[in-house]
Formats: sequence, C-alpha cells, structure tokens
Amino acid sequence: MGTALKRTTIFLTEEQHERLRRLAFEQRTSMAKLLRDATLEILEDEEDVQEGLKALSDEEGTVTWKQYQESRQERRGEL
Repeated sequence: MGTALKRTTIFLTEEQHERLRRLAFEQRTSMAKLLRDATLEILEDEEDVQEGLKALSDEEGTVTWKQYQESRQERRGEL
C-alpha cells in the first residue's frame, strides 16, 4: 500500500459483521480492505458532487431563460 494506515473503530451489528466477513471470504480479501475501498468510494463521490456544484455555479458563457427566449424571437424574425 505504501501509505501509513491509521487505526479506527467502527461498530457493526452482528448481521452486518457476518455479511461483511462472508463477502471478504468470497472475494479473498480482508474486511478492512472492503471497508477502506467503500470509504474511498464515498469520499470520491463527495469530491465529484462538490466539483459538480462548483461547475453549476459558474455562470460564465450561460444565458438566462429570458435572454434565450429573446434570441429565439430574434431568430424567428430573421427567417
């Protein structure tokens, strides 16, 4: 892995623990790796959401609905 890992504690129900244990066994990996992978996916999804929100707030090069309607009317008048 190359990166120092930090220990943390989580609490799972017995059912969650057993399901995670079985999944780890089926995938021939550790429960810890499955949890790290799931955590990374959540963090990356959150980064994507934040980048998307930032892109949506960038109004450069956009037009308002009113501007769009006016440009459509102008084009119809030119035809």
